Amino acid sequence: MPVEVGIGTSTEREPLHAVKEAVEQARKTIGGNINLAIVFSSIDLSYQGLPLAISNILGPVAIVGCSSLAVISGQGIFKHGLAIMLLGFSDGDYAKTACVKDVRQKGSLAAGEELAEQLLAQLSGAPRNLSLIFSDGLIESGSELITGLQEKLGSSFPLVGASASDNLSFKNTYLYFQRDMYSDAVCGIIWGQKLTFGLGVHHGWEPLGKPRYITKSHGNIVTEIDGQPAVKIYEDYFAKKSAKLKKELKRISILYPIGIYLPGEEEYLLRNIFAIEDDGSIIFQGNVSEGSQIRLMIGTKESCLEATQRALDEAKKQIMGHRPRFALVFDSASRFMLLGRRAVRELEIIKAGLNQDTPIIGLYTYGEQAPLRALNYLGKTYFHNQTITILVIGD
Repeated sequence: MPVEVGIGTSTEREPLHAVKEAVEQARKTIGGNINLAIVFSSIDLSYQGLPLAISNILGPVAIVGCSSLAVISGQGIFKHGLAIMLLGFSDGDYAKTACVKDVRQKGSLAAGEELAEQLLAQLSGAPRNLSLIFSDGLIESGSELITGLQEKLGSSFPLVGASASDNLSFKNTYLYFQRDMYSDAVCGIIWGQKLTFGLGVHHGWEPLGKPRYITKSHGNIVTEIDGQPAVKIYEDYFAKKSAKLKKELKRISILYPIGIYLPGEEEYLLRNIFAIEDDGSIIFQGNVSEGSQIRLMIGTKESCLEATQRALDEAKKQIMGHRPRFALVFDSASRFMLLGRRAVRELEIIKAGLNQDTPIIGLYTYGEQAPLRALNYLGKTYFHNQTITILVIGD
């Protein structure tokens, strides 16, 4: 897919100044028409006029993006910043966009189906290769959103995406679509014609203790593990009652998620804790099916960085023989918290593995959407926690 790419960043404090600086940088490095703008901003730059300001400069260009704890680009990681990637397609190549609002009222499953229908309607039967999805990071049933999308797009159609984040206050996350900003929404891009891409998804957390089984759950709420209140798995490991666990919830959720075993996969599918209820139930960020085999998991800085290298190697292998044109990085906010100052090491690993001039843009998420690569699950997309997902587009 011949594509022109321009990228710009800004750390200006005033949003309009940030928009102007980032857009001007991006336009200097792209030739010809601009068809799509992908926009990520730190939460303190998220305001209603941000996408409108971008649109006023670019004109009739599709705009899609979201808020983040921090933005990622080849220039660095910025807790306060704006990153814009401009894409221009040759004749016969295209990307269509759509957005669905009021997800909670409609239900995540129905919202996912509606978004897929809107995207497909714009293709009029033309070929499709990949879809990028961005959603409000505080929607609890992110797994159902994916199910709805794949009901219409097909269970083997690759979806890659990110749940928007804020500054870990978990109050509001935002999506940018065309000239507006939304919460409680999901937007997407569907790519047409021949698209060469590589995808790597890894987390690096390792299992602790013996396997256990989910004996009672509904959606993302787990009531019982091995026939006992779900919270007991953490009470036993930490030798603390749930009241004390609640006070340390953020740290425990980052370092000790649960892992869901999937036959044939090298890594477990992770689930962060969203809340511990008074009855001992645990609310996770993503569905956990009844009957699932699970393990308590633990992560370290070193295992996280090793996973970054594996994800990059996996993505590059799939585009072997093609030059990387640009890379999108969807990195869990939990990884950012765990790595601390070493978070920049992830970016260094990615830059070292790609051509030094390969444009990179990304964000920190409250959940990642991506397929797994084992034979039994090829193409099926999952809602992930704590992964780094690297999408590399080749020429």
